[in-house]
Amino acid sequence: MMNRLAFFRKTKNADMFYLAQWRLTALYSGIFILFLTVFIVIVCSLLYMIVSNDQERRISGLADQEKKAIEQFLVKQTDFDFLDNENVLFLSEDQFFFYVVDTNGQLLMGDEVNKEMQPLLLEALSRSAPRVNEQKYMEVQLPSQWHKFARFHSHELKLLTTARPVSIHNHLIGTLYVGMDVTSFSGVFKWLGIVLVGIAILFIGVAVLLSYFMSRRTLVPIREAYDRQRQFVADASHELRTPLSVIFSSVEALGMEEELKKNEFIQKLLHRLREEIQRMTKLMNDLLTLARADSGRAALELAKERFDFRVPAERTLELLTDVAAKKGIELHFQAPEAAVVFGDADKLTQLLYILLDNAIKYTPSGGRVTLTLRNDFFKQQRRLVISVKDTGIGIPPEDIGRIFDRFYRVDKARSRQQGGHGLGLSIAKWIVDAHGGTIHVQSEVGKGTEFIVNIPFSDAFH
Repeated sequence: MMNRLAFFRKTKNADMFYLAQWRLTALYSGIFILFLTVFIVIVCSLLYMIVSNDQERRISGLADQEKKAIEQFLVKQTDFDFLDNENVLFLSEDQFFFYVVDTNGQLLMGDEVNKEMQPLLLEALSRSAPRVNEQKYMEVQLPSQWHKFARFHSHELKLLTTARPVSIHNHLIGTLYVGMDVTSFSGVFKWLGIVLVGIAILFIGVAVLLSYFMSRRTLVPIREAYDRQRQFVADASHELRTPLSVIFSSVEALGMEEELKKNEFIQKLLHRLREEIQRMTKLMNDLLTLARADSGRAALELAKERFDFRVPAERTLELLTDVAAKKGIELHFQAPEAAVVFGDADKLTQLLYILLDNAIKYTPSGGRVTLTLRNDFFKQQRRLVISVKDTGIGIPPEDIGRIFDRFYRVDKARSRQQGGHGLGLSIAKWIVDAHGGTIHVQSEVGKGTEFIVNIPFSDAFH
């Protein structure tokens, strides 16, 4: 059981660096992926533009040549008997069709790679023919029997088309439509996209791995510095406890001297010294507690047992009664006859003291602090629920997420006046985590705050 708690504690200690490492990994990976995406988009766009412009330039030149040849041929004709003649033009190597359609939509002349495709091509032109001097991509749906031709590998034929007016002596005869097969071009770009996506996925995986190792190396000196600082805090806190105890004992001894008791100024001075020493001692104890929690040793030292938490709760309320009475604050207690829990009695009592002390500090005179205990079931597991609710100043919404950070204080000036260091809630959070529980905050500025703690435990401990 203790080994699992130690492992849990070490895991929690590593969360800060774990999250930082993955954030750096995500940042580095995002940068790599962004540059890779931009590179792929630029390359594909440039390649597509170059090839498309080349094809559009070729079909424009081809259409201009055919327009000129057709007009020269028509000028030499005395009637329209050319309609019964053989085609006057031959298809070029990359040309798929050409048609001359009169102003009434009747076909005057034309040719295509396969005579049987003429109805399909004319139907496609009737649906989406390009305007004069316009270049337009046109799709032709092919029936299944056309797949026997090696040139057609799919149900869809993609053509780049353009149109030119055909005139004789400034009299419009009809429109020339020219088409070029770009199905292979589209297929190549489709497969190019698939290949690039595959390469991109591969490089993204490589980028994530590189980012992970880069972030890990980046955090090595930070982790070492953090460990040295943590060890220093632990050592300094431990070493300072003894001299502070000696100083406090000396101050107490001076306060008992009969001659000094008569000097009001010295008594005030000793009282201030006593308060500051107690304040420093509390700070040292808090720092030592957190340092031990960070090291993972504190989890091994949790003395868990089954006990009634109502008894230490009543004792804690008694200790704080005088402090609350001086501020005119009412303390209320609600609990069943027995509030059973399985945990460390001292640590849970410390948790309750921190929450009640904070509630009293930040509740104005005439306010109310309510402590509620109860046992219930959650997800087939028993738990102790601790609620500390006050009618104090409340916590702004933007600060709720940070109140458990070390040395963080919502109202810094007020906290200094009241002797706070911003460590109490950090210790409370650690105690709750060490017991596998949760702590939630509900607060409204000017109306009060409620801390809700859930400490789960198994029925096996009953």
